[in-house]
Amino acid sequence: MKKQFPIISFEHASFQYEGQSQESLKDVKLIIKSGEFLVITGQSGCGKTTLTRCINNLIPRFFEGRLSGEVIVSGRSIKESDAGEAGKEIASIFQDPRSQFFTTNSSSEVAFACENYGIPHKEIVKRVNSAFQSLNMENLKDRDIFALSSGERQKVAFLAATTLNPQIYVLDEPSANLDIHTILQVRGILSALKAAGHTIIVSEHRLFYLYGLADRFLIMEDGQICEELTGEEMAELSAVQMHNRRLRPLNLDLIQIERKESICRSEVFLQIRNLSFSHKAMPELLHNISLEAYKGETIALIGENGCGKTTLGKILSGLIRCRQGAFYIDGKNVKQQKLSDYVYFVMQEADHQLYTDSVTEELRLGNKRIPSIDEKVSQILKMLHLENFKDCHPYALSGGQKQRLTIGAAMLSEKPIIVLDEPTSGLDWDNMCAVANAVNYMREAGKLVFIITHDLEFISLTASRALLLKEGIIKDDLQMTEQNNFKIVKNFMVEEGGE
Repeated sequence: MKKQFPIISFEHASFQYEGQSQESLKDVKLIIKSGEFLVITGQSGCGKTTLTRCINNLIPRFFEGRLSGEVIVSGRSIKESDAGEAGKEIASIFQDPRSQFFTTNSSSEVAFACENYGIPHKEIVKRVNSAFQSLNMENLKDRDIFALSSGERQKVAFLAATTLNPQIYVLDEPSANLDIHTILQVRGILSALKAAGHTIIVSEHRLFYLYGLADRFLIMEDGQICEELTGEEMAELSAVQMHNRRLRPLNLDLIQIERKESICRSEVFLQIRNLSFSHKAMPELLHNISLEAYKGETIALIGENGCGKTTLGKILSGLIRCRQGAFYIDGKNVKQQKLSDYVYFVMQEADHQLYTDSVTEELRLGNKRIPSIDEKVSQILKMLHLENFKDCHPYALSGGQKQRLTIGAAMLSEKPIIVLDEPTSGLDWDNMCAVANAVNYMREAGKLVFIITHDLEFISLTASRALLLKEGIIKDDLQMTEQNNFKIVKNFMVEEGGE
């Protein structure tokens, strides 16, 4: 299909959110042609999401503010278009799928848009079945939304977006909660949509799966498009050139492990023996897990979405009871209800762990007796790029900033074991590196750190060891001191993905 006529145009468009002192978009001029595949990237806060909200008509209908200039989508100004009609032509997939769910059942959610527009029942059944089959995700049919992992919920959101067969797809950080194997499945779907002539706009930090798909890459900074590159030009950039632009790599093969000084203590600090777990009326998720771990280690828990990584982390933290298993910390048998005395768990959904009315007070909470606490708080705020937000209310922060704040609280905790659940979800290059530095800081301080992650770059910068989970067991236990072991991890994440 020849890409000739514009389907989306920004004509000196600027937007300032209500209550904000600065514009989030500044005099943007952009033409997107029908059938084009466009990637928008740049640091957090650069204006990517605001630009996509203009395309999918969330601005100015649902996000109030001052819009100047013009944004034309499918021949209509977004100032005048009807959001309901736009929903037939534009599918949106957000970073947090919970924000777009209307039901509690996965199949009902995938069918919801069709039902909302009055499509006949037989046609709805056909479209829903086709959606599950096309992504090879029939195991997610008729599931309780609340029982799904974060990655599985993201998959359901993607499935739901395809049922109306819209002309335009707008995706905001769609890979944030997905394992690499599933991301590559999404790539296959995007490739098919592109081949069918759909217009696709992706706002993204993780770029590897878009290599060879995107026609253009727009790099944004401070509300403006500062650089435009074709797919070919982007592919020619070296890793150093990408990092100089504060971008994640386009090629996973360029990622190598960083050499980390070994500071493991000689005696085993944590033992888990014969741990097994299953949800009510569900098959066993974890089977006979045993492991030993040492202070000064950072252990990556790796596996496909829904394989039990987060469940294992929550069991270790005393947040979930398992039906079988014994735990030993520093040689002493510890009952499950007492594990939380030793383990600090940082949730992926940071909102559940914020309690005070300022960023500084969040870090001081429960830590005021620590010597030089104010100095340590300032150091952590600077390390995590939060120093300019020290007086802000935690709920006024972005998702990534909230996540880094909860990691800062973990850094101040006196508990010897830290578990981080997807700590770099949706983070740009700079902030991912900041979190990596925080993890290495805790490891070097002698803590035992577990990271639950799909982020290969983050693993390369932090992990001293990797546990590969598949079918309820630890398939492999690898030291991250050799490139060959890192290649095994990379291949597991890309090729197997637990399939």
